Amino acid sequence: MKDPSSLLFIFDFISRQGESVLIDSTIDPVALTIQLIIIVLGLVFSALFSGAEVAFFSVINQQDLLIDQDTKGSKDRMIAKMLAYPRRLLATILICNTFANIVASVLAAVVAGNIVASFGLSEVFIYTLEVVVLTFMILILSEITPKVIAINNPLKSARQISSFIYVLFKLLTPLSSLIANSTLSLEERLPKPDSKMTSEDIMTMAEVSEQEGSIRSDEREIIENVIEFGTTTVREIMTSRVNIVAISTDDSLNEVLQLIREKGLSRMPIYDGDLDNILGVIHSKDVLPYINSDIERTTINWRTIARKALFVPSTKKVDDLLRDFQQEKTHIALVVDEYGGTEGLITLDDILEEIVGEISDEYDEVEESLYTKFKSGVYIFDAKIDLDDMEDILHTELTAEDDEYETLGGLVYHLTERIPNVGERVYYEGLELTIHSVKNNRVKKLRVKVQERPKS
Repeated sequence: MKDPSSLLFIFDFISRQGESVLIDSTIDPVALTIQLIIIVLGLVFSALFSGAEVAFFSVINQQDLLIDQDTKGSKDRMIAKMLAYPRRLLATILICNTFANIVASVLAAVVAGNIVASFGLSEVFIYTLEVVVLTFMILILSEITPKVIAINNPLKSARQISSFIYVLFKLLTPLSSLIANSTLSLEERLPKPDSKMTSEDIMTMAEVSEQEGSIRSDEREIIENVIEFGTTTVREIMTSRVNIVAISTDDSLNEVLQLIREKGLSRMPIYDGDLDNILGVIHSKDVLPYINSDIERTTINWRTIARKALFVPSTKKVDDLLRDFQQEKTHIALVVDEYGGTEGLITLDDILEEIVGEISDEYDEVEESLYTKFKSGVYIFDAKIDLDDMEDILHTELTAEDDEYETLGGLVYHLTERIPNVGERVYYEGLELTIHSVKNNRVKKLRVKVQERPKS
């Protein structure tokens, strides 16, 4: 090995081998052209299948537009046949699209390898460049662009490509059916997601939709009312005992007719002695046959025309009561407490107003305002105002979920634990509540001033 002639022989051999490798690795222009053509065809077919996927599955909800013209009837029938098996159609399109992308990717790698071998460039650089360029071309040319074109006019795109896809749909039936059935079987075995949309999620969506202008504020309120409907109890929306308009068995026909005229009610409970002894419900229309008689002398046994009353506990949910109204075919129910005494009254209108808001007709009198605001910032509230409405007026929190009272009067009784005197003051949640008037041992009105509670 130390002989100079031997070293010359080795160097000459290596140089000859390098020349032969260089010659062997020279790019064949014909082969390169064929490879590039196949890569382009792979990208074109990939774009075709990507557009077909969007077009067909956009038309799936517009099948009523198919076969609307004789010239397009055959294509529409092919589209309808394929859409009858959506899983098979999707499997067919994905198989073909995946095959086209694989062919383009493999040949692109071969071309990149030839370039590396021929010009001695860095393998990392060439293959990185190949991946970046091919990814960009597949995304832009074979995915995004055809899908945008197809989604703009899916029916037209589906008709243009229907014949070609239909042939593949038939040829690949065994393979596409196997894949479709396998995915269906796998889907059945996968655990079902436990996450469910809660009522809070729906209310949040409604608020966001209102802010974006998708729905109006009254529509959002209806959505929220429907969600809260199932948790609302009868006690929360009933007419309290002290406000019940009822007929006594001792009332004369003239007194009943006068009550109907004054109150404009179509249904009123009838009692014997006191409201704890409700006998039934009198309908105003049942009194009409007696209106032309001698009112002063006519005596009616109200028990004979009274209809059966529906009695419900105050803790009953409003949605359950609505079903009771539907089953019993009635519009009114008497609310009783745990001892069987009459606690209040509730009608179908009360339930509907809980969903859609206040319902009035042309015969309703203008409702008396339950509060008055003075320039000084002082309010005069009726004791029967609902605390939820008072919260909206004063923009403050006054209630909790476990509260057993619903009105301002109930709050005052809860705080004082007795019947308060006129002029007496109570402080609660930054409010100064002053008893304005009391009638028949019942608080009627309160003076309310928003201020910080004085420090003791």
